[in-house]
Amino acid sequence: MGRWECYRCGHIFEGEKTPDECPNCHYSLTFWLEAAEPKVATVRNFVKTDPLTIDANSSVLEAAQSMRDKKVGNILVLIKGVPTGIVTERDILNRIAAYDLLPSSIPVRKIMSSPMIAVEAETPLSEAVRIMAEKRIRTLFVTDGGKPLGFLNMRAIVGDQFRVAKNLES
Repeated sequence: MGRWECYRCGHIFEGEKTPDECPNCHYSLTFWLEAAEPKVATVRNFVKTDPLTIDANSSVLEAAQSMRDKKVGNILVLIKGVPTGIVTERDILNRIAAYDLLPSSIPVRKIMSSPMIAVEAETPLSEAVRIMAEKRIRTLFVTDGGKPLGFLNMRAIVGDQFRVAKNLES
């Protein structure tokens, strides 16, 4: 059995043989388009791969400077080369600046969020956004088959929607 789409109204018809007229809009059709399954947006489409990294014993100042230089809002914290935590701009603001602490004297391991909340790359984007809202976070660690892939953050998701909207205007 095939799935066919009316090219005029988008009605989906399922059957062995296509009708001569669309049952929805009653347009007389000489051909039907083969209906494709709608694709579900996954985290993989929005993940920022190759994240900026820093050793857990490095200072918050070093992390902030690296983040500034690379123009990113978060950094992956490593302990002996293993991804262990994340430090974001908000962490530096809320845990260092708000308390007037000296960033050069505090290691990133003291302010990192750990364990990181992770999702697989094939997770539907809607599920990832639900997790972010539920946990009240803006960044998720993304793995691919259990191996580190990168970060998904609200900035990437919203930024992509702005690009889509801008392209629709053109």
